[in-house]
Amino acid sequence: MIDLHVHTTFSDGTLTPQEVVKLAKEKGLFAIAITDHDTTDGVIHAIDEGNRLGIKVVSGVEISADFEIEMHILGLFVDINNEFLQQKLKMLERFRKERNPKIIEKLRKMGYDISMDEVEKLSSGEMIGRPHIAQVLVKKGYFSTTKEVFEKLLGFGKPAYVKKDKLKPQEAIEAIKKAGGLAILAHPHKYLYLDEGSENVFLELKEYGLDGLEVFHSDHSQKETNMLLEIAKKLDLAISGGSDFHGENKPEICIGVGKGNLKIDDEIFYVLESRVLKP
Repeated sequence: MIDLHVHTTFSDGTLTPQEVVKLAKEKGLFAIAITDHDTTDGVIHAIDEGNRLGIKVVSGVEISADFEIEMHILGLFVDINNEFLQQKLKMLERFRKERNPKIIEKLRKMGYDISMDEVEKLSSGEMIGRPHIAQVLVKKGYFSTTKEVFEKLLGFGKPAYVKKDKLKPQEAIEAIKKAGGLAILAHPHKYLYLDEGSENVFLELKEYGLDGLEVFHSDHSQKETNMLLEIAKKLDLAISGGSDFHGENKPEICIGVGKGNLKIDDEIFYVLESRVLKP
């Protein structure tokens, strides 16, 4: 089994890259991809641990893109030293840093006792985002879970939400492709219900260079998975899959198996790898 969508403490996961690799090894996984949000900084640590333990680690990233609904594009098999990709990721890091104090300011005006210093300490110096802010609010007893914080305060359209500047989808895909990677649309089930039709969205992204769809994902129903399999076949898009593991930030999702509904075959890894290796 494989899992090509995994987060670590370098974005909004709760396990270090080394801990994630060890867990994957314990669960009997053949390969994983480290796909932290807008950063590749944790990849090398996971690769080193993977080499030590004998598990394949794919260098990856999950890039936020500006769309009518939240869009994330996975880059798999990327060259983490590619200058063009890193320039774009640094830009996204700056956008994130500019947004965080604005969220804190909103929360303080709403009566929540929270500061950027507290959030920075909790994040251990890694990239700071909304999940870290949510963790502080949980730690201080305002909420029971980070999920509750997002549902009531930090999610899209909620009282403390602040829109973050993002790349356009074509810019995200370009950055991934210039780094030699495969561009995969993450958790694509949400696009199945758009008025303009999912196929039109997928076709537009394919024109920009999209390589595939994350057909297998923890949040997909069997019906949605089947629909996406058909669309991927029809549009000649590659198939990928991952749990979207975050550790304790999404405790219902386990590495490799998601909510118990995943079993992603090793063959998917080999097919994707072959696309990268083609001259």
